[in-house]
Amino acid sequence: MMHKYIVLLLLSVLSLMGQAQSVSLQELVNKKKFPEVIARADSLTPADSADYVTMSAIGQAYEGILEYDKAYRYYQYCLQMDTTNADAFTSVARVAMNLGKASVAKDCFLKVLEADSTDFYANYQLARLYSQIGDYENAVLQFNVLRDQDTTKVNPVIYRNIADCYMKMNSVPAATICYYQAYNVNRENAGLASALVNCLYRLGGPNVLDGLAVCDTALFYNPGNQSLRRSKAMGFYMNKQYATADTLYQDLLAEGDTSFLTLKYGGASRYLSGRAMDAIDLLEWAYRKDTTDVETNLLLGAALGKTYDRKRAYQLFDQAEQLMQPNEALVNLLLTSRAETLWKDGRSREAERLLYKEWLANKDRLDLLFRIEQKFSNWGPTYDTEEERDRALFVKVTFLKECILTGKKLKGFHVYRPLLQYMYEDAFFKKKDELTMIAPDGKRSKLAVDELKSVIDQLPETPELEKKLQKQMEDNFKQRKQAANPKLEPLDENSEAFKAGMKAAGKLHEEQKLTEKNQNN
Repeated sequence: MMHKYIVLLLLSVLSLMGQAQSVSLQELVNKKKFPEVIARADSLTPADSADYVTMSAIGQAYEGILEYDKAYRYYQYCLQMDTTNADAFTSVARVAMNLGKASVAKDCFLKVLEADSTDFYANYQLARLYSQIGDYENAVLQFNVLRDQDTTKVNPVIYRNIADCYMKMNSVPAATICYYQAYNVNRENAGLASALVNCLYRLGGPNVLDGLAVCDTALFYNPGNQSLRRSKAMGFYMNKQYATADTLYQDLLAEGDTSFLTLKYGGASRYLSGRAMDAIDLLEWAYRKDTTDVETNLLLGAALGKTYDRKRAYQLFDQAEQLMQPNEALVNLLLTSRAETLWKDGRSREAERLLYKEWLANKDRLDLLFRIEQKFSNWGPTYDTEEERDRALFVKVTFLKECILTGKKLKGFHVYRPLLQYMYEDAFFKKKDELTMIAPDGKRSKLAVDELKSVIDQLPETPELEKKLQKQMEDNFKQRKQAANPKLEPLDENSEAFKAGMKAAGKLHEEQKLTEKNQNN
């Protein structure tokens, strides 16, 4: 009997010794003495290895010195000892995130949330995990769970995280709202203010002035913050207050800020405020930092061209053009912008030639033909001259034939029928076998009437309702022509025929817009 009590006493002592060892290790962890904990780990007994608190303390020590692989192994031991312990799941998930084991971390956090859906840490870390792996939509949903736990106050950290996710999704308006919510309760945070200002500038228009106001408020709390001062200078630059922007950039430069953006936009502000000569030094400096920046090449070239070195200006312009060339988006923007400007300037033929020439060099670009053909009406009676009608016939038939050849869906293309049918019927009654066409480059060619009929037959049928509207529009047009003759009754613009014609015109316009949308898609 006495032997039995001695055994029990020894077991109790060993247990207390194990607990003391665990408590001692945890106390060292709490004091951030991680190396001491790890040193003791080498002398652990098998009994120590079966103790949850001991394993957890060693895992925390390894995590404290950023050795996540070893911390992960010890936390896994803890989880094996207690598969329902939320702290064990959380610890495994935390280091798994640092090791890039996203699926493990996600599963562990979800296990914690199965037991307690309101667990703040698990919700927050799961949201961060979604953000880290690029699943921004789920990250927003998860951050929203935290946001909605207490709607009586605004947590700026949560709102900023939501805003960051929206920015990653390029949802700038939504990001702006969330950044503002966060900034509104934490106006001393310079980084938060900078993020909000960046959004407001990207939205443009009157938002630029709002961005400047945020800069002023943030600079009240952070008067020496260079990032905010750069943002303020950029706001004035975007608002075309170049002289004010120039002053702010000069202050930054005087304090030693020689960052590329300060040099570039400081020089741009000087140039655009009429100080081309003074801008050259800054733009030269910016150019030396980045010779591949298109805007810097253009600005420096423009400044030199206005002053004393036109030869180098031409070289910089050529270099800018070469830098733009690989960038398809910029090249396309340059081409279409030139064409649209020519149209606005009343130089339609030049615009058509420009786009047509580019299409001849790259016949996959049907959008270029579409830009030309949409400038011509799809209703025959609107053409006052045969030349204009011949030009319309060429570009529309060419566009349609290319669409058919490439197998493009012709949904909505019945809008082209009125013009082509009009020209076919006109040729039929005049007993013509061929029609003249004029290309944008001025070359004339012939189109067989039968070939025109073949193109028409491949287009979708016009809906019956639209046929009626078109007929009413034609009747209205004839009335207008009659009204031009003073001997005949003037056109009654309150008549049903006139209203129907206008309705038909509106309908055709909508169809053309739909066609343009389909082409762009």
